[in-house]
Amino acid sequence: MIAIIAGGIIAFNFSGVKDSIGNALDRSVADEAEMPEEDEELAALANSSSKESEEAKEAFEVSDEKTGDGLPSERQFADSIHHMTHQKVKATQKWGHLEITDERIEQKYETAKKSNYEYREFYMAALEDWMEGDFSNAVQVHNTIWNERDGTIGKARGLMMPEEEMEYKIRHFD
Repeated sequence: MIAIIAGGIIAFNFSGVKDSIGNALDRSVADEAEMPEEDEELAALANSSSKESEEAKEAFEVSDEKTGDGLPSERQFADSIHHMTHQKVKATQKWGHLEITDERIEQKYETAKKSNYEYREFYMAALEDWMEGDFSNAVQVHNTIWNERDGTIGKARGLMMPEEEMEYKIRHFD
């Protein structure tokens, strides 16, 4: 009798696990379908560097050194852009929140323009799109900076729907 009950419990629990796995796989496929296409020009800018070595061209990597010109370090600047992308992207975890406003985008663009940042052109290209109201590159921008920080949790999986973004803004900025 105990064996029959145990078998029933195991079968019941296994069907729940099977359904959970199936749902997770379905979500994974759906998330991938929502991923915007990569902007090849932006990717090239993220992979380019003013450094001459081939090593420097292999990965987006920013410095935390003070600039000496009153601008934030490149790491601080990249982190602020990364925090802005959180308003637009789907990710399991997000650390840091900075509201996207027209004024902030313009200020970040002007900072990048005045800077000698290694990836100045990458930031400017991304922000130029944002100034036009085009945030389709937000996943790519997020993940480029997230990868530089050796991210393991919180990779962007797609753009939020307008309703999701509104909820995010209410939760973090109101």
